[in-house]
Amino acid sequence: MIRTLLKAPNDEALMKEINLNLPRIDGTFFAVLHQSAEQLRREGKPHIADALQRLGDVILRMRTLI
Repeated sequence: MIRTLLKAPNDEALMKEINLNLPRIDGTFFAVLHQSAEQLRREGKPHIADALQRLGDVILRMRTLI
């Protein structure tokens, strides 16, 4: 699911994917997202880690609006 969200071509497509997967976006999802970002930073891939962090921020903002 994370890969699908990251590959969304624009904000509208991203929001559609988030809405479709909202029931699956829970504490475990955010924990995996955070752990993945941390691992990528350790591996010297900060640009991908930053993308994951931005994705998490967008999803969190969206969840609080719903």
